[in-house]
Amino acid sequence: MEADEYVFFRLEKKDSAEVAALEKKCFSTPWTEKEFSLSFDQKIFEVFGLKKNDILVAYIAMYHTEDELEILNIATDPKHRRNGAGKRLLALMLCIGQKLGIQQAFLEVRRTNIPAINLYEQMCFSQIGVRKKYYKDTGEDALLYKCNLADLSDCLC
Repeated sequence: MEADEYVFFRLEKKDSAEVAALEKKCFSTPWTEKEFSLSFDQKIFEVFGLKKNDILVAYIAMYHTEDELEILNIATDPKHRRNGAGKRLLALMLCIGQKLGIQQAFLEVRRTNIPAINLYEQMCFSQIGVRKKYYKDTGEDALLYKCNLADLSDCLC
């Protein structure tokens, strides 16, 4: 992935429609524009993205507190997948969290989402549990993952 092709930035409430449009391309049960807009009103909610040619191609949404963060979604436009955008966003968020003194990151992933599971495990996440029948659209289990940010290697950050 050419680093200078992508611009990293923080999204805001005014970007809710753009984030929701990308979300709709990527997930079977996407958040709506209204849900994103309401979430942006919460101090613990953040979304960061990558743009290419001024078009949002990937984003990561999360909740954070002083000592932990929960990754809600990582989405990459299907036309831009397999080029490292999702991995780059996740690495940036974990490193920023580490530098801010955040201790742990958590996320949930569908049991069948093997590409995402592989990414998370490459990025120092370990499975810590299962939420049975978590996803309402399919009844699929969610796997719970945790990353100790203090354990991240210097090469990641």
